[in-house]
Amino acid sequence: MQRYKTHICLVSQNEEFNITPALHSNFKPDNVLLIHPTWFRQKAENIAEVFHRHQIKTRFLEIKDKKDTVKITEQVNQAIDNILNQYKPDPQDNKVSPLVLNVTGGSQLLGIICYEIFTERKLPAFYVNKASDRLYFLPLKDQNSYQFDLEDRLKLRDYLLAYGIKPVNEMNPHEQIPKNHQKVCHELIYQLDKYQKSLGKFNYYASQTGKNFQSKITPSDRHDKRFMALVRLFTDMDIIRYDGKLFDFKNEQNRFFCNGGWLEEYVFTELRSLKKQLMIQDIVMGLEIELPCGSKNELDVAFMANNRFYLIECKTKRYNGHTAGNNTLYKLDTIKHYGSTQSKALLVSYHKLTHSNRRRASDYQLTIISAYQIKHLKQHIIDWMSEPEN
Repeated sequence: MQRYKTHICLVSQNEEFNITPALHSNFKPDNVLLIHPTWFRQKAENIAEVFHRHQIKTRFLEIKDKKDTVKITEQVNQAIDNILNQYKPDPQDNKVSPLVLNVTGGSQLLGIICYEIFTERKLPAFYVNKASDRLYFLPLKDQNSYQFDLEDRLKLRDYLLAYGIKPVNEMNPHEQIPKNHQKVCHELIYQLDKYQKSLGKFNYYASQTGKNFQSKITPSDRHDKRFMALVRLFTDMDIIRYDGKLFDFKNEQNRFFCNGGWLEEYVFTELRSLKKQLMIQDIVMGLEIELPCGSKNELDVAFMANNRFYLIECKTKRYNGHTAGNNTLYKLDTIKHYGSTQSKALLVSYHKLTHSNRRRASDYQLTIISAYQIKHLKQHIIDWMSEPEN
């Protein structure tokens, strides 16, 4: 495979298509020149941070007036001249060339200008198909045009950083879920009729603990047979203690699990079992992030597959009105749109959502898996990932 010392990339909304070719084995450049309009400077710096993590040097070429085609042409030609003048070929390695243009990003006008310059100067250029993640050398009309599938090397941290999203806590894709937790999850999913109505009450007790992780039960709840059946499920699995008056959740991990974290663990476990089938290259649960605006959020479950970002929000609470459910959907849509237009988001809810919530999810192009559908979560996720773009 021919390697190029410098990739010239055009900064746009979908940063990953500038990054994935540069991370491909035997195609990785030593340098990248990022051509960007003034208002995309921060985006360019975000991409440069990712390249720095992979020992790729980055330089910038700022376009101040996107309509000044003459000036843009001069700038790009000057940049090419500088790269070619500084290039020192290795006589021992004929598989290294000075530069190549990645024309996938940028505005249509900038892409056309750059491609015309490279064509005129008989320099190579390529394009990444966003749907298939396949790299094509141009022109496509040439039947002998070289092409290959890009490796799935983009990790969650690199993807998030490329969009200015900062991970706050450490990622652990190999996090082990305790066996007793897995058994409780299975019971809650497959005995939904038995436990669904009482779960909100149990969540409440888990949310009201103090530093000692204990919560006092009310007399009326002690006599609620359905609720106490749910309590026995957690005590039998040694997740909580119950002495007839107090719930003892013992530690933060158990308290979080009882307060809805069990659904995150279930989704995380099911996804990991699909890792080979879906070619998942990175996955994390409970990741705290800081958005470019400064606000902090938590990603319940997030993963990368085929160099695309997938986000799953998990909710066990019942939405009595449409407002609370819509707020959850709005949060999910907001985080999704900080990233690539190729990203996808999904809400997994233990309870059914209202018609208003479902309509709002459709407006946001979000998918919902709820209530009894969760029994077939794996198949629903496979179908969701294979859905064509709108």
